[in-house]
Amino acid sequence: MIGLRRMVHILGVLSAFAAVASLSGCGEKKPVVPGATAADVSRPRVTVAKPERKLIRRTVIQPGQIEAFDQARLYAKIPAYVENYHVDIGAAVSGPQVDSNGKVIKPGQLLAELSAPELDQELQQKKALVKQAGADVEQAQAAVKVAEADSASVQAQMKEASAAVERFEADYQRWSSEYDRVVQLVAKSAVTQKLADETKAQKLSAAAARKEAEAKVESAQSAVVAAQAQIEKKQADEVAIRARRDVAEADEARTAALVKYLRIEAPFDGTISERNADIGYFAQPGGGNQAQPLFTLVRTDRVRVFVDLTEMDAPLADVDDPAVVRVQSLAGQEFHGLVARTSWALDPATRTLHTEVDVPNDDGKLRPGMYAQVEIDLAERPDACVVPLGAVVQQDGRAWCFVVADGKAVRRAVTLGIRSGNEVEIATGLSGDESVVQSKGASLTDGQAVEIVEPTAAR
Repeated sequence: MIGLRRMVHILGVLSAFAAVASLSGCGEKKPVVPGATAADVSRPRVTVAKPERKLIRRTVIQPGQIEAFDQARLYAKIPAYVENYHVDIGAAVSGPQVDSNGKVIKPGQLLAELSAPELDQELQQKKALVKQAGADVEQAQAAVKVAEADSASVQAQMKEASAAVERFEADYQRWSSEYDRVVQLVAKSAVTQKLADETKAQKLSAAAARKEAEAKVESAQSAVVAAQAQIEKKQADEVAIRARRDVAEADEARTAALVKYLRIEAPFDGTISERNADIGYFAQPGGGNQAQPLFTLVRTDRVRVFVDLTEMDAPLADVDDPAVVRVQSLAGQEFHGLVARTSWALDPATRTLHTEVDVPNDDGKLRPGMYAQVEIDLAERPDACVVPLGAVVQQDGRAWCFVVADGKAVRRAVTLGIRSGNEVEIATGLSGDESVVQSKGASLTDGQAVEIVEPTAAR
């Protein structure tokens, strides 16, 4: 009973307070402006201002991640044991030096030496094979020279045989003429028949000698052909042996190249960020399931800052857009760079554009793996027509502003440019001399009478 009475008492007090509040509300009156008519009271009050002509810049701030500009994981080319290593994590190393023609004049710094004795022995074997092939080439060259000498000798014999043919031909002609003369003298009984027979015998002997010389010429010609064929054979043998020597030299060069891989050298200037090389460690070639890089080398004089831009910002991102990188762990220190590249295509999963900003890092303050805030200047207009964002009404893909003319709100269709914070560029639709309604344009209608009031000073 006591609880019920207390509840009734509380309800009564609340009812009394409600009655007092109702009476005080009914008695309150709105202030009336002296001289104001009913039409003035019904007109909405608006603040207006002319568009500003100024520089407007579209910037975007997104989180980013700093990564090495270049990063190389150095593996062993062939299975080998680590014989020695010369650097450790944090060590600054130098890469190869090249001249103006791109020729390496000094190799990169030696990081480690590997050992593969069987490969050294194989290289010695390849060198021996190259020497053997060289000796075979010299022997083949000598055989060609011998064949050429034999050919010259046979050609000389052929010339000698040809000269003999000419000499025996002359003898035959002489004895043939002499025999004809003697025969005429025998017919006149001027000489004896014996002389005619002797002359005839000389003629027949000269004919036989001529045939013998001609046979020697034919034999010499055959010998010349055979000698030339022998030269061609020896030359072909030399070509084949030279080819075998080239194969041996290429095989030696390949093995020598593999031996060079036993020296792990820095491919560029940078810092060692990881070392897995220990003396006696069996290094596996890269690509294996258990393969680990002997060293990881990162470039430090320049870094890449990865940032993903939204779909709305992606069309404005261009190469060489200025960017400012701020790193919280460095007390918000600013680093300036440029947009170096974009993926052009958006990631279908996140609808973002992968963007890379290159930042100089000569002092080495920026380290791969750091998080950063990246501010990119996507676009700017030096003399843009700018209004507050609240002055623009957008609906169904269209945009307009209300301007006040002759006490009425007039709707003007506009084309929007870039947006910066609470301001937006009017690309077309305004000349810049209009009195633009600054806010609450969505509550107005075209041609509606309005009352212009001074903007309230900010407290």
